[in-house]
Amino acid sequence: MKGYVRNKSAVWRHAMKRSIGPNQKIPMDDLYKQYGEKHNLEEGLQFVEWLRNIKLRDNEIWEVIYEDEKPKKESVQTVLATENKEVVKKPVNVSPHVKKEITSTEVANMPVRKAREELKKFTNVKLLKYALEEARQLANKDTMCRMLRKRIQELEIARR
Repeated sequence: MKGYVRNKSAVWRHAMKRSIGPNQKIPMDDLYKQYGEKHNLEEGLQFVEWLRNIKLRDNEIWEVIYEDEKPKKESVQTVLATENKEVVKKPVNVSPHVKKEITSTEVANMPVRKAREELKKFTNVKLLKYALEEARQLANKDTMCRMLRKRIQELEIARR
């Protein structure tokens, strides 16, 4: 199979039983040997769709490229633009600003499922640090603490 999976984020990720560095690519053949045969998936488009929809759902982190697939409109435009030696800029995903009314206690008491979606929107490091201190003192908030530490680290790296 011609294709690969790429980590688009700026940090190391652990997925598919391996650590994947920033911009590192994993060939589709390796993934098919590991998962396709195990889950009785057909080689090709069915396996690629399974990867996109089930295994690697977050499009902001993972880029799944399959070269035998019909090119999408965006990729056709970028191919045409590169042939004309022009640069086409894709829109940058900017997270919206969060309202100031939320408190660190509310962040610390968020359920994990909601926090997975909402923490990407927070840009106030001070609020997140206070929320981390409050979450550390609560029972059964280990996952929340990990998520808060990770988001704080991402924001601090971005501000350097």
